[in-house]
Amino acid sequence: MAFWWASQGSNYPAAITQGSLWTCVNVNGRLPQDRALLQQIRPGDIVFHHYREYLRAVSTASSRYREAQRPPDYPTEHENLDDGWQVDVEPIVTDLQLHFSRVAELLPHGPPGPLNKNGVPQQKYLSALTTEQGSALLRELGLLDSVDADDDHGVGTEWPIAATDVAGWAARRVEQTALRLSLFGGRTDGECGICGRTLPSSLLVAGHIKPRALCTDAERLDFPSVAMLTCTLGCDALFENRYITVDSSGTIVPGRASEHPAVAASVSALAGLRCLAYTEAREVYFNAHRDLTVAGVGVDTVGASVAR
Repeated sequence: MAFWWASQGSNYPAAITQGSLWTCVNVNGRLPQDRALLQQIRPGDIVFHHYREYLRAVSTASSRYREAQRPPDYPTEHENLDDGWQVDVEPIVTDLQLHFSRVAELLPHGPPGPLNKNGVPQQKYLSALTTEQGSALLRELGLLDSVDADDDHGVGTEWPIAATDVAGWAARRVEQTALRLSLFGGRTDGECGICGRTLPSSLLVAGHIKPRALCTDAERLDFPSVAMLTCTLGCDALFENRYITVDSSGTIVPGRASEHPAVAASVSALAGLRCLAYTEAREVYFNAHRDLTVAGVGVDTVGASVAR
């Protein structure tokens, strides 16, 4: 996973709505260096979008670059420059207003970064950021926390930039944030997809329906459909450990058998209820969960299904 800064002009409103990063090819068939960086972006990379003095949005790339005509509603500044390259992005959060003066306190000044020697955004389209710089911005925006108590890097400390698994760890944290933003939609509470209770966000987990370890990259980026909210009052653990699953009609049914009376009682209380999270778009993921349950594949075999 890599981090990128995109300084955008009047095309920003259309670009963020469409989920696109696009650049034209200039008249001699070459891209300026800052625009050629578009070809280095990979799915899962993090993009920071700057527009009119503010950092406005954060997105994840969902495709590699491809040849593409100028997207609809992109202003045309030059004639005969409609051929170009495009990368698709999925917004994580929009409507941000982090002023560049604060950004200048977090990022170094001068090339090769996005700021000039005075700490003002340069007139360049794309800039590569280091993991340290990207994580500093994410942390400032509340999208990346200090290391949790159960992380391998230690308790109550910032994760070390030199660690070989930093990029993967950061990606999982941003992925989890994106899942929660997608499912909560700015609310401070939500409904458990299993029991239906409305609970504060602190008691709800944004969990993958199909185990995350078995999802393709495209499925992991399918934020609205691949996950659901489940409560920590029991439903998350029951679904995670496959003591319950959901049939093709969207009904909660017993899964793995348990001889423990407390588990059996909890399963019995939910069996027969309609799964509120069940939708046509999520059907394929619920099917995958049910197939694993029926096949008796061990939970430990595929790993945890939540990007925590």
